Amino acid sequence: MRLRSWQFRKQGSKRLRSLLKDRSGVTAIEFSMIAIPFFILAFGIIEVGLAHFANRMVDNAVISASRLIRTGQAKDGTLTSDDFRTQICNFMPDFLCNKDRITVEVQSVGTFAEAGSTKDLYDKDGKIREDLKFATGGAGDIVVVNVIYKWPMITAVLNLDKGDRGKERHLTSTMVFRNEPWE
Repeated sequence: MRLRSWQFRKQGSKRLRSLLKDRSGVTAIEFSMIAIPFFILAFGIIEVGLAHFANRMVDNAVISASRLIRTGQAKDGTLTSDDFRTQICNFMPDFLCNKDRITVEVQSVGTFAEAGSTKDLYDKDGKIREDLKFATGGAGDIVVVNVIYKWPMITAVLNLDKGDRGKERHLTSTMVFRNEPWE
């Protein structure tokens, strides 16, 4: 027996009405629509929190390592930029620190007003300069220590934040102090 077109439409609309009344999978469908944005937001919040935590760790490590310069323990010139990066890592937990991700510039300035920040470490294209100095200064000199730690960002693969430099965020720390009069 063949169905006529009006009978087919009647049965089709009956099935459609029963499908629309069925609510058994609504929660799963609604969750699938919001799951991806929810997890991106949740992981983003966690990662930003970790980056802030790591930045505080870098700040504390720079303060502790800079004490070698401030107290004159580096006055004879034996402390190199590489040694200073090692000292920074010594004041951080091993799992947080990678010496190859640290960029350091140490220089003496005439006055506190001349002290620059980590923005001075970048060239006009936004890349870290190659000609960074490491001069610890003498007794009583004003010294500026600028440190950049290249923190890897997991959610950067989503390219949601164009401010990231590739897949890393530059955590910065600047310390300005006057060397103690050790002489």
